[in-house]
Amino acid sequence: MTKVAILGCGWLGLPLALQLLKSGYQVNGSTTSIEKEKTLIDAGIKSFVLDLDNFENNLNEFLDVEELIITIPPRLKNHKETIKNLISKIESSTIKRVTYTSSISVYGNTRGLITEETKVNPTRDTVVQITEIEQLLLNNTNFKSNIIRLGGLIGPNRHPAYRLSEKIIQSSNELINLVHLEDCIAIIEKLIKSDISNEIFNLVNPHHPQKRNYYNTCCETLNLPAPLCKDNPNPIIKEVSSKKLCKSLNYVFKNNLIL
Repeated sequence: MTKVAILGCGWLGLPLALQLLKSGYQVNGSTTSIEKEKTLIDAGIKSFVLDLDNFENNLNEFLDVEELIITIPPRLKNHKETIKNLISKIESSTIKRVTYTSSISVYGNTRGLITEETKVNPTRDTVVQITEIEQLLLNNTNFKSNIIRLGGLIGPNRHPAYRLSEKIIQSSNELINLVHLEDCIAIIEKLIKSDISNEIFNLVNPHHPQKRNYYNTCCETLNLPAPLCKDNPNPIIKEVSSKKLCKSLNYVFKNNLIL
């Protein structure tokens, strides 16, 4: 069975690791916290405490796998340098393919239907770094890579309805571009099982109602007070498409995004 390493066992990485274990994979998982290490060990994950600013301790053993999933969030100043340093280590490892969890924020304020062919339009420094990392990985000939551009993440303990209840929703006439943790995990696992490489995929649920309709429905379902909606006179109507991903992996989204 394929050995997989997950760099960053946080909100996405940890449940992904648990699912891969259930499926019979051997999983190496990293954390930056000694306290978090016990959680990984108790779950059956081979745990590594790694310093993201100094990839030295135990890194060779961590990278002794065939597949690497990078799920660490971008860091304000040195995210690109962190990944560049990691790439130099990957080149001399047994890793055959890397999956990098990017973000649809690379499209910035671009309007209309967004596909993987849409030109990136990063508007913040951290997002510029993400776009540069994508190219560093895709252009490297020492290993294969896939880029997954995630929509807004929701799931257990991370549903925006709790945060937005009774709050003002700006630009409530714009569309949602969200994805549930359940679908993220299922798709990454399917991608690992596939032979697909050197591709970019948008990972966004195909359900794109207006924010006002969506969050009102969510709050009603969760018995929460409704948010206060404020429309934008010049809304950025953006719909990110995952059709390429669904076709490539023969995937049907599982979660309806309400809960």
